[in-house]
Amino acid sequence: MIQIHSNKQVKVTPAMAGDWLRHNIFSRQRSMRPRHRDALVQEIMAGRFIQGTQIHFVRFRNELLLVNGQHTLSAIEKAGMSVILTVLISVAETMDEVAELYSRHDNHLSRSVMDSIKARDLHNQIGMSLKQATNVAAALRFIQGGLRRSDSKRCQEDVLSEVKTWEEEGNAFFEAIHGGGTDAVLLTKAPILSVALVTFRHQEKKAREFWRQVAMDDGLRSNDPRKILHEFIDLTRVNRGPFIRGNKTVTPAYVARAAAVAWNAFYSGNSITRINVVDPEREILIKGTPYKGQPEQ
Repeated sequence: MIQIHSNKQVKVTPAMAGDWLRHNIFSRQRSMRPRHRDALVQEIMAGRFIQGTQIHFVRFRNELLLVNGQHTLSAIEKAGMSVILTVLISVAETMDEVAELYSRHDNHLSRSVMDSIKARDLHNQIGMSLKQATNVAAALRFIQGGLRRSDSKRCQEDVLSEVKTWEEEGNAFFEAIHGGGTDAVLLTKAPILSVALVTFRHQEKKAREFWRQVAMDDGLRSNDPRKILHEFIDLTRVNRGPFIRGNKTVTPAYVARAAAVAWNAFYSGNSITRINVVDPEREILIKGTPYKGQPEQ
């Protein structure tokens, strides 16, 4: 159980700040953002930094771990000026509790899903890379948004817990596409990955056949749905968020439905010559699964 040990104001000198950063940092802490640190340096040197700003340590066994405040302490050290900070010390019984406290903080920079996955070591627990686990989390938000858009209101804690329940499907997908020549960045983006996860949950054997060849395009006929989706992906790129085909921006909903069109044709044993998405906002149908536009349970 997490408990509060102390909460008091301390005049933190540059030497103290440096010592804490070198000896008390949480090992799963996200990387330093120099731009943010330097902005705090300017605030300190201009006398605008808010005295009493809180930093947070967690006492775990015999260690005192900094879970919030690395940018503040780094700025104090770089500015060479003392600052009064409120130092909160909590006590945790497990490393999971330490990670939970770390992931809750968003005083200056919000903790991204990737930050929280790294802090909890979730990716290693489920046998994925940090990027893969983060992509699965994004895909689950997209599924919960009806495969139209990401459900940004979904509690991050719920999303992280749900990632564990899609461990098998996620690993099966990444194994299937490994070594493929298709643009891996787009293939693992939420709109396509979300469709892939659903197919692996309900039609694993066919899903392996489908997604492996979508990635590889190994001797496929010109009218094979897997080749058509492979070409669709190759001709589509991500430009800082939007999906671009030629000079036309297409929505994430469109991309997901394009993947579903190809999957549905493959599942039914049909050939296609092109992918036609009539209305990206219509409820999606992924054949062989119970998914019909409602969030996957």
